Amino acid sequence: MWYSNLENKHLWQIFNDISRIPRESGNEEGIRNYLLSWSRKHGLEARTDSIGNVIIKAPATEDCGKIPPIALQGHMDMVCVKKDNSAHDFKKDPISITTDGTLIRARGTSLGADNGIAMAMALDILSDKTAKHGPLEAIFTVSEETGMDGASALMAEDIEARRMINLDSEEEGIIYVGCAGGADIEATMKVRYEEATGTALRVKVSGLRGGHSGSEIGEERANAIQILARYLARIPYFQIASITGGTRHNVIPSTAEAIITVADKEAALSIAENLQKELRNEYSVSDPDIKLSINDAPMPETAIKRKKSMKIADSLFVLPHGVESMNLRFSGVVETSDNLAIVSLDKEKLHVSISVRSSMESRKMALCSKLQTILESFGYKSWIASTYPAWEPDIDSEFTKKFVKSYHKHMGKKPRVTVIHAGLECGIINSRIPGMESVSIGPELRDVHSVNENLNVKSAERTAACLKQLLQDLS
Repeated sequence: MWYSNLENKHLWQIFNDISRIPRESGNEEGIRNYLLSWSRKHGLEARTDSIGNVIIKAPATEDCGKIPPIALQGHMDMVCVKKDNSAHDFKKDPISITTDGTLIRARGTSLGADNGIAMAMALDILSDKTAKHGPLEAIFTVSEETGMDGASALMAEDIEARRMINLDSEEEGIIYVGCAGGADIEATMKVRYEEATGTALRVKVSGLRGGHSGSEIGEERANAIQILARYLARIPYFQIASITGGTRHNVIPSTAEAIITVADKEAALSIAENLQKELRNEYSVSDPDIKLSINDAPMPETAIKRKKSMKIADSLFVLPHGVESMNLRFSGVVETSDNLAIVSLDKEKLHVSISVRSSMESRKMALCSKLQTILESFGYKSWIASTYPAWEPDIDSEFTKKFVKSYHKHMGKKPRVTVIHAGLECGIINSRIPGMESVSIGPELRDVHSVNENLNVKSAERTAACLKQLLQDLS
């Protein structure tokens, strides 16, 4: 097995078992059945709620009965992305894992350590007969990656604990005590077709790193949809026959593609060559492998009318993407941002999805209004499809102070206590369960929501060991 040379084989065996189960958002039945079966095997109480969340309860171990209950929380689903040439089927195929002893990766797909490692760490503790802890509740939610539906459906009467350790963070040495709230904007534009004329070309943007639209939005990574639109906006006359880009609302688009017709092929190729030079210079640090390719394509019978095609390109070009403002209370943290996430086309409409994040509700809604104003000025119909609250920080709570002190002791280094721009379920769960206090930790995990996702082996093992010690200290 890939983990045969790793130290904490128990942890990695559980992670491997989880990784073999397809669990894209909305397809959590397999992992839910695994968790329930696993709980029965270990003599633990487990149940599901009306939406499919799983709650596992473990009694206090010997001499720990007076410790108040604590919840360990993570989500069951994962973001499923794969390389263009991959034949992987996320509905039935297990994740193929590889490691060099330092990092764990998947072959050709996202790894799913976001948030498979949370489930693995929790089950590792619940099945460790040497671990000491008070009453534990493991809360595993569904559809976190597509709108946090599971967290939004939790009922206070189902949860006894009023202290929670969220395990969905991605940086060792950091304790998060707050996170951004979010909103998703959907927009459509009616399109009409005409006879395609000129020369057909396939335009493709590829080689981008992509990544998480919250935690990595401040790294200046390129957005493939914007790059495609930037190219189209430079062409004098063209028609769009097809256009697609992006995969998920919380993923920075790493690829985008369009089939267009042009009146002057040589001019289109020259524009692409010049833009490629600009992109290589601009993104030499954040996306050094960025590629804009132009190839001949089969001539379509029809394409979107020329004026509408140009309007589509202009709208995608001017829509903002990236950091809107920085957090002035926590240095180096993004406060408000948006991600131009998905574009697609059917016979009647162009579809655009944008995700917005902010730690301030007023700024979140202001940016939503700004984006909707831009969209509607180009003739789109737009609406806010979903929204979730921010997790307001309380760094002076007794639970947080005890947690920070214990983490420092067992990890051997003073943690940074801050907030994260990515959305965590703590804000929703805290709002649904009166009196709940939360912190969030995790191991070193990079490039999530992309085929480059990787998990640091030693960091995960340290975090799992520290978590066991923390549960003894939090009396």
